[in-house]
Formats: sequence, C-alpha cells, structure tokens
Amino acid sequence: MPEPSTLSTWGLPGMFFVAMLAGSVVPVPSEAMLAALIYNGTPPVTATVVATVGNVLGAVTLYILGQWVSRGGGGPVGRWFSRRRAKEGPRMQRIEANLRTWGAPALLMSWLPILGDAFVIAGGFVGVRPVPFVFFVTLGKGIRYAFVALSTTAAM
Repeated sequence: MPEPSTLSTWGLPGMFFVAMLAGSVVPVPSEAMLAALIYNGTPPVTATVVATVGNVLGAVTLYILGQWVSRGGGGPVGRWFSRRRAKEGPRMQRIEANLRTWGAPALLMSWLPILGDAFVIAGGFVGVRPVPFVFFVTLGKGIRYAFVALSTTAAM
C-alpha cells in the first residue's frame, strides 16, 4: 500500500475510492489520507463529505452482502461469511442481539475499526431497513471523519 502522502496526490477522487474500500473489509488508511489532503490544502468540509460518502457506499456493499447471505445466497462469499459467523460465534450473536434490541441506532458503532464491519454486515443480516441503515451509518462515520478533520486543522 502506498504511503498516505502519495495517496493524497490522488485528490478527492482518490479519497472517495480509498474511503469506499475502507468502508468494506479492505484495510486502507482512509483517515491518514483525509489528514494528508487537509494538510495539503483541500477544504476540510469538502474532504470530510467525500470521505464520508465513499465510506458509507463501502458499508452499503457489506449491508447488501449481509442481506444476501441471510436469504441463503452468496455462493463462495456466503459460505465464507457463514464460516466466519460461526467462528465469531458469541461476538456476532451479541452484535445481532444489539441490533435486534436497539435497532438501527446501534449502527452508530459502525465507525469502530473491525467491529464496525461486523455491525454493518449484521445490519443487513438482521434486516435493518435501508433508510435508517444509511442514516445511522452516515452519522457514525461522518462524526469519525469530522473528528479527524478537526484534529488535523487544529494541529496545523
């Protein structure tokens, strides 16, 4: 993976792409890239919005995967997810129980590293409706990116 400073030369389209990958299960430095873009002069609000939209679209792919697997589909990916779900056992059961208990607001936790992906997939798996899903995931991920942007501007 290239350095965040190299990635920042890709500008806002690169930020969108990297954030979208980070919103799925690909570990890429979207926060570092956001900070590098802001440090190099990109307006913080613009960079934050682009990062948030890209990250939410990446999360939507996981949500769709969760829905697809819950209906018995997914082919090899569905089988992998089923094995992973069985392996994670208690943790996935707790996340699914939280989503069933708290509903879509539990998706505010989608910003968390690694665990957030589990919340997103479980959101699709347990059948959280699309509009509340997008709202709470956007809010959670947007707050994270806003914090990174504010921290970066304060450090400059």
